[in-house]
Amino acid sequence: MAKKKTNKIVKKAVKKVLDSTELDEKLIAEYKENKSIYDMILCYINCYGGYVLAVGAGCTFGVNIWVGLGLLCVAAGWAYWNVCKCKPCKEGSKTCCK
Repeated sequence: MAKKKTNKIVKKAVKKVLDSTELDEKLIAEYKENKSIYDMILCYINCYGGYVLAVGAGCTFGVNIWVGLGLLCVAAGWAYWNVCKCKPCKEGSKTCCK
């Protein structure tokens, strides 16, 4: 019972701190100011992140085959997700990035 009381007190304290700060508004304002830069960074992560994972998998195979195999599977999933889920790629522009 005491644990539930403690959790409620902690939740109230966290909510009070978050409500008293304008951190979320500041983050949204910062994002809106630099929207094109953040979108470009996210786009390049989306487009080229699979390559980084594949290189990491190749480097990891010498150390631990299972971790390397896991990274290779994640890279394959990333590639599948980009090719099959990316609307501009399906339309023939060859890239999701503009």
